[in-house]
Amino acid sequence: MATATELPINTKATAMQMAEEIFGNGVTVNSAAYYGDAKSSGIYTDGYATSPGVMPGDTGVILSTGKATDFTNSSGTSNTNISASTGTDTSGVNNNADFNALAGASTYDAAYMVVNFTPLGDFITIDFVLSSEEYPEYINSAYNDVIGVWVNGVQAQVTVGNGSASIGNINGGATGNIYHDNTADQFNTEMDGFTVTLTFVAPVNPGVPNTLKIGVADVGDAGYDTNLLIAGGSVQSTIVAQDDTVSMQLNGEKTVDVLDNDSSTGGTLTITHINGQPVTAGSTVTLGSGQQVTLNPDGTFTVLGDNQAETVYFNYSVEDEVGNTDTAMVKVVQVPCFTGGTMIATPFGEMPVEWLRPGMLVDVLDGPPQPIRWIGRRTVAAEGAHAPVRLSAGPFGLRRPLLVSQQHRMLIAGPQAELLFGEAQVLVKARDLIDGSAVTLARQREVTYFHILFDRHQIVTANGALSESYLPGPQTMGGFDNATQAELLSLFPDLAAHGYGPAARLSLTTREAQPLRAALLRPARIRA
Repeated sequence: MATATELPINTKATAMQMAEEIFGNGVTVNSAAYYGDAKSSGIYTDGYATSPGVMPGDTGVILSTGKATDFTNSSGTSNTNISASTGTDTSGVNNNADFNALAGASTYDAAYMVVNFTPLGDFITIDFVLSSEEYPEYINSAYNDVIGVWVNGVQAQVTVGNGSASIGNINGGATGNIYHDNTADQFNTEMDGFTVTLTFVAPVNPGVPNTLKIGVADVGDAGYDTNLLIAGGSVQSTIVAQDDTVSMQLNGEKTVDVLDNDSSTGGTLTITHINGQPVTAGSTVTLGSGQQVTLNPDGTFTVLGDNQAETVYFNYSVEDEVGNTDTAMVKVVQVPCFTGGTMIATPFGEMPVEWLRPGMLVDVLDGPPQPIRWIGRRTVAAEGAHAPVRLSAGPFGLRRPLLVSQQHRMLIAGPQAELLFGEAQVLVKARDLIDGSAVTLARQREVTYFHILFDRHQIVTANGALSESYLPGPQTMGGFDNATQAELLSLFPDLAAHGYGPAARLSLTTREAQPLRAALLRPARIRA
């Protein structure tokens, strides 16, 4: 249980003193200016002992849209969050053009610094925490308080959501791993919520003067305070941990070398923390979203996914041989491919496609359940013709999103199909359904496709939608290696001379599919 203790903050610190506090190795501060209320800024100390689990560094700078000293209270009780609406209308900057453009609305009580500096390296990093009284009531509201960072006039972004360090972008839900709720006084701060340590990374011009503008502003009104906590010494260019993205299948496992794009002038990098938890080789951290992250002896991470199609985040900290540290973010994208996690209807209930084996029965639209004759898989780079198509939940009867190959066909039913083609049901290639919204090309590094083959072409149910089984032909057979093609020919000798057989339904060409596009996004009107 946290105890309410006042965080030491020197609100009389000058702009130059604050700049010298946050800038670290590999950077020379030339000049600095502060804009905002005199009570809205300061240098804090003893952060780790006073507010464990909250601060980005033991010392640093706080910039606030209210009074900086309201970040904590000194009651000495377990009531660390006395006020549910800490807020002060200060004499901070209102309607600064940069903050207004960033927020897309009027801003108030801004507190920011402008620093002229000369770096040695090509990048600088900035480690920070966003804390706010706007959490959690005003998430995704008009009061979307923001942090702004501009390096040489160019806005820096975080690798989260829409890139903004704001209340609306970083909160619970999809960003739950990097956000802490404090409405039950779990931490020593008056703020109702705050992020884990996040990082801005921005390119700079080495050896010459550059400018940094960094601060925080209220959006929509001047109420409910928001704070920017900047770790001491974190604005530096000697060690740069870059953010990473890993795409994986549901219930999948992926190893990622996060150090590959990190750099340091101080020797070998060692990962020391995952989401704030100290780790050594072999340590495993279970994220709040359910994924498990293991630090391997070679410095890589192995991420074990769960069965949720989601995008989640976690951070990690690194240290070089001379003690320089930095933090970076890992974005984990779990996509529901027609692979692990895609649920196929069987007489025994839905089963993940990766559980299916030859001989098992699968529900089909035309007649009784049919035994699987063959299952193939291949992993390819998810680019060009191999990039998968993502169909959102809702259309086509999908209960959850579905990823299929571009040539994979979905069953479409409705009066428009019958009117245009004289058929109540037609098959349409996934790529011909792309509308940029409900149906899109998925972005990921690689994808593993599963192919389910029956004695004849069938319509099966995948994630609740009706879709085709594998239909062998010259275009698809050529994608397999010689051994796989030989295996298929041994199972179906007639493939070489006569082919596999007809499609289960009329298959539309791309041109034929065009007039149906408006109707295709409605759920299928039949069920298996």
